[in-house]
Amino acid sequence: MTNKSGLPISKPTALVHKPMELNLKEFSKAVGKGGIDFFFGKWDSLAGDGVEALSALGLAENASEKGWWLVFRSLLQAIKNLVDEKTEIEPKHFNLKPLKNGIEQALENSHLILNQKFFNHPDKDPIIQAVKPAFLDWLKQCNLSEADAIAISDRLPIYFAAALHDEWRRHAKDYAGLKEQLDTPFTQANDRLQAWFRYGTWLQKQVEEPMFLEAFSLKRVYVPLRAYYKRKVEGQKAEEVEPRLTNRDNFERVVIELDKELETWLNKAHKDDAIRLISGSPGSGKSSFAKMFAANLAETDKIRVLFIPLHHFNPADDLIDAVGKFVQMDGILPHNPLAPDYRDSRLLIIFDGLDELAMQGKIAEKIAQDFVREVQRTVDRLNQRELCLQVLIAGRELAVQANETDFRKEGQILHVLPYFVPEDKRKNYVDTNQLLEQDQRQNWWQNYGAVSGYGYTGLPNELDQGNLTEITAQPLLNYLVALSLRRGELTFSQDTNLNAIYNDLLKAIYERGWAGHQHRAIQGIEEKDFIRILEEIALAAWHGNGRTTTVRDIQSHCDNSNLKNLLKRFQEGFQDDAKASITRLMTAFYFRQSGHNDSGDKTFEFTHKSFGEYLTARRIVEEVRYIHRKLEARDDDPYEDWDERRALHRWALVCGSTAMDEYLFEFVLDEMGLHYQKKPENVAKWQDTLCHLISFMLKHGMPMERLEPRPNFQEENRQARNAEEALLAVLNSCARLTEKLSEIKWHSDDAFGTWISRLHGQRVRFDVFCLSCLSFLDLGGCELRSKDFYLANFKQANLTLADLGEVNLQDANLYKANLEKANLYKASLEGVCLALANLARVNLEEANLKGADFVEGNLEKANLYNANLEGVALVVANLKGADLEGTNLARANLEGADLEGANLARANLAGADLQGANLENTNLEGANLEGAILYGTILESKVTISSQETES
Repeated sequence: MTNKSGLPISKPTALVHKPMELNLKEFSKAVGKGGIDFFFGKWDSLAGDGVEALSALGLAENASEKGWWLVFRSLLQAIKNLVDEKTEIEPKHFNLKPLKNGIEQALENSHLILNQKFFNHPDKDPIIQAVKPAFLDWLKQCNLSEADAIAISDRLPIYFAAALHDEWRRHAKDYAGLKEQLDTPFTQANDRLQAWFRYGTWLQKQVEEPMFLEAFSLKRVYVPLRAYYKRKVEGQKAEEVEPRLTNRDNFERVVIELDKELETWLNKAHKDDAIRLISGSPGSGKSSFAKMFAANLAETDKIRVLFIPLHHFNPADDLIDAVGKFVQMDGILPHNPLAPDYRDSRLLIIFDGLDELAMQGKIAEKIAQDFVREVQRTVDRLNQRELCLQVLIAGRELAVQANETDFRKEGQILHVLPYFVPEDKRKNYVDTNQLLEQDQRQNWWQNYGAVSGYGYTGLPNELDQGNLTEITAQPLLNYLVALSLRRGELTFSQDTNLNAIYNDLLKAIYERGWAGHQHRAIQGIEEKDFIRILEEIALAAWHGNGRTTTVRDIQSHCDNSNLKNLLKRFQEGFQDDAKASITRLMTAFYFRQSGHNDSGDKTFEFTHKSFGEYLTARRIVEEVRYIHRKLEARDDDPYEDWDERRALHRWALVCGSTAMDEYLFEFVLDEMGLHYQKKPENVAKWQDTLCHLISFMLKHGMPMERLEPRPNFQEENRQARNAEEALLAVLNSCARLTEKLSEIKWHSDDAFGTWISRLHGQRVRFDVFCLSCLSFLDLGGCELRSKDFYLANFKQANLTLADLGEVNLQDANLYKANLEKANLYKASLEGVCLALANLARVNLEEANLKGADFVEGNLEKANLYNANLEGVALVVANLKGADLEGTNLARANLEGADLEGANLARANLAGADLQGANLENTNLEGANLEGAILYGTILESKVTISSQETES
């Protein structure tokens, strides 16, 4: 059969003139579900149970009439699916007969032929354009805005294609006659090819589904992403490469268009280069890109593509078996595409959410690494002879960084770039095609203005300032800003943080539930209670895998948090159980049902994990406020039965199950910042309370024996560690705002060192979260010898008299830290930031300080004997009386430094910049000053210097 030939459809003879075989039992059953006869225009029967009723009547005996019913039913089902997604529309309140008549008229005038071309791309058939006007008019009659009506009707094509697949599959026996006269992909292909055809349509439909609670879809506002990969600079020494383009490992960042880069990789199809990783921050658009990329590939049908969200995937199995279980779980495919008998010549698997395998701390992080290595092994095994499998893995930066060492080929890891890169930062990239010149925020707002009906032609001027510049550079956050801007309740300023925007979003969701078509689940519920329940739902999800939870888990968390009565209030107005009430509540926020867990319970997930992280952060900060208030009341009332053990028990319930990470901490910090803006004195008090709790905990331990049911020792220990780390992190969030030292009472000199070693554990990646939370900490006199503080943040910490001998402080931040009289003998401080730090009388003998930043640091009378300060920045530093004998200061920047009375005997100052430095009474005997710059240097007669030539 050619594309032009085929089967013309024809409208069935009118019901009253059609002889029929009436199966009363089946007819009653079908009509009973909807409750209304199909032809009277009632919605439930229009496209759902009406199909069963018509089958029971035995209508449409010839193939042309059955073809008409196939298209008609599919159109109706597609329209019903679109309308069901828009909760503002209640079809029973509107006349559906004109819509049905419009569809029938369009079909009569279309001269539609069922053939290969139609079934290959039903979404592109002219029948869709013929039906759209009637659908659009009906949507407007439902009181939708012009923009919303257009946005919904524009999504009809792919919804029709999906409905056509479902209709054929679900009612195959109704269309048996078609198979005898029609040669289509449905009848010609085997079950496996049909499944791929159906799944490809499903992928395309995913990007056309409504974005959050909007009428428009992701596809309508999507802006293609840019990214960069690291390229090693070959054949040059590090000092010869322009520093702005490279890091210490001598790499440069090369900017590319992400979709084109991956298309090129797919087309090359090299069996030894079959894996790519996409790394991006929360809200950077990596998941949206993965969906769009999969949908576009499915539409072209050049390569089979399988999209797997990793929070729905069990990584514990063999990869081939795990993929098989995944595709069969929700009926995605009837076969395992990696099994030998069903393997296609080319398959791309997109795994999205690598970080979602790492939600239970370091153990799960190991699972993520094991998963990636299993992917590598499987890809290598299947591609031994020729390429048949390629894999794309997307995840947050930290999850990808943990696997960087396994992917060293150029371009294997692609880092997503934001919509906007400020001009002063563009110089850090190799951007041959000037891709970064474009501010993609303008494109996004143009798209959004068109589909939303708000008419934006670009980024509003009031959003291009302060923190908002960074926020609007991220796709997801851009959308949240747009929602708040539309509400007009939040005043945007350069200090507006992300949590303020999320808080405004919560208010919008609550008010939306109260406006006209109020959610029954929140009738009579105050806003604070609505948010409180959502926080508990988020906590339940965090204690699970970070995104997903069940009604049973929510009920359990509410019981533990004394929210039973509040939960019961959500049941008012219902005659069903709490589970139904919670389900209705969750539909008021950004949740979706996502299948069942191993116990058979329905699971719900946040549409974006960031929503859950924000609500969890609110819950954690609220716990701090509650604990402080109860302990304060205890101090005022001796009959109050609260004490530190009870406080720590509650803290363990909130923060013990899952380890906090950098992403959640950012939300905690912003949430604490909102409290600080309102009442800074409260945050200062909370800081003192947390210091006291940590001191108590270090002396008496976490009261894990109070957990019910009590877990085994290993699990107790894991949860205790998580809770303790969270205490340190939240304390640090307070200190960063108050800029006040956190004065914890250490019960021994080694108390902090022992504790931080417990929290630190075995390093499995470059950065360790707990080490980023040490700023503003009072560690005076602490014993910290030989500790690993690589990349630690000691900003403005007090380390006076601390023993830091032989510690690793490489790339640590010691900005404005007080290290007076500290011992740093043989310490490694390469690349450390010591700007404005106080190192008076510090012992840095034989320490490695290569590339360190001492700008304006105080090193008066410090001992730097034989230390390595190659390339160090000591601009305007105070080195009066410092012992720098034998020190390596090659290429160091000592511009304006005060070296009066310093001992630089035998020091290596080759190529050092000493412009404007004070060298009065300095001992430079035997020093190497070859190529040193001494313009404007104060060289008094008392200076001891060798006879070597100097530039002066």
